[in-house]
Amino acid sequence: MYDCLLKNIRCIALFAESIKSKYTARNYNSHLKQFLNYMKVSSADALLLYGTSELQQKLEDYAIHLKQTINPNSVPSKFQGIKHFCIMNEIPLNWNKTYKLFPQKQKTQTLRAYTTSEIHDVLNAESSIRNKALIHFLASTGARVGVFDHLLSMKHMKKMPKGCSAILLYAGDIDEYYSFLTPQATEILATYHDLRKQKGEKFCDETPIFGVDGAIQKQLKWNSVRSIIYRSLQKSRVIRYKQDTRYNIQINHGFRKRFNTVLKLENNMNYNIAEKLMGHKNGLDGVYFTPTLDELFAEFKKVIPQLEI
Repeated sequence: MYDCLLKNIRCIALFAESIKSKYTARNYNSHLKQFLNYMKVSSADALLLYGTSELQQKLEDYAIHLKQTINPNSVPSKFQGIKHFCIMNEIPLNWNKTYKLFPQKQKTQTLRAYTTSEIHDVLNAESSIRNKALIHFLASTGARVGVFDHLLSMKHMKKMPKGCSAILLYAGDIDEYYSFLTPQATEILATYHDLRKQKGEKFCDETPIFGVDGAIQKQLKWNSVRSIIYRSLQKSRVIRYKQDTRYNIQINHGFRKRFNTVLKLENNMNYNIAEKLMGHKNGLDGVYFTPTLDELFAEFKKVIPQLEI
């Protein structure tokens, strides 16, 4: 995970081992590397050589630098990885003072979901069966793209009535939850799997649902998924507008926003189950409300017509 800027030394071991999520680790790692580049130091252990007051000043200078170079709303997040490193290595800095240097947040543009028509256009422009299946998967489950950094194999799929499939996301993780594929998404995914079998791939419980082309039993990861969706959008007539540093439709999260909107606009949908299908904790209900797979599916069935493309 860590490159030459983040050497395998104790300060980094403490930093890495204390992060619970791969997604968080990726972000924190990036934050720390950006600060090291700004400091013009070759590795994180160099931070331990600075005096507290000197490092505090460097941190304040970095905050001022970021205010002048990136979106004001992005500045606070850039310090999360740095702060975590300092806490784990007992570097006593005045974070409240640093926070006071952060710029005032700006109103962000409204980020919208993909429309069904736009997804239809993307699918029409895409020739790859795998990529079509991937788009249907995201549209049907509303899954975060980070799910592809967790094991997502055939043993996590289950046939359901009406030609649907259940998918266990984040299997084995504290955040695991079930979502579903519409009959349409299930059918195109089966077609994709048949193509892989025709090429000689043997399917078993451990076989990844989405594999890397030309690589047997290797799962597609989040960064590849993001690139696939980006290229599919480029082939289509879907136009995303950029304002400042953000687009009005997020490449992957646009599917999740559509999924959430469809669930919440269904008047007969149980709200707590809608939250479960989104993978949200939903307060105490997230702990004490534990519907069965059949109960989840009974609610999902209500929105199949709206989710299908």
